[in-house]
Amino acid sequence: MRIHRDEKIKIGLKYCGGCNPEYDRVALVRHIEERLRGKVEFFEPEHEGIELILAVEGCSAACADLSAFQGMKIRIITSIEDGERFIREIEEQ
Repeated sequence: MRIHRDEKIKIGLKYCGGCNPEYDRVALVRHIEERLRGKVEFFEPEHEGIELILAVEGCSAACADLSAFQGMKIRIITSIEDGERFIREIEEQ
């Protein structure tokens, strides 16, 4: 059973430090935002009402500190393929 949402999903966007990126993280987020236009809205991770933290990590080490978001739903992206999976998950909701 699908639940119809009238509002966009509020997503807090957290990037890693970018010390060893294996792909263009910013371009991937733009792609996600474009594909999910009307379904999601990105904010600073500290914004009120965030439903999900999207941690965009440049490599599989995924070393960004996410401790400030304990208790929140966190989705970690470490590759373009992860980004595509995330898009499909949101589209299926």
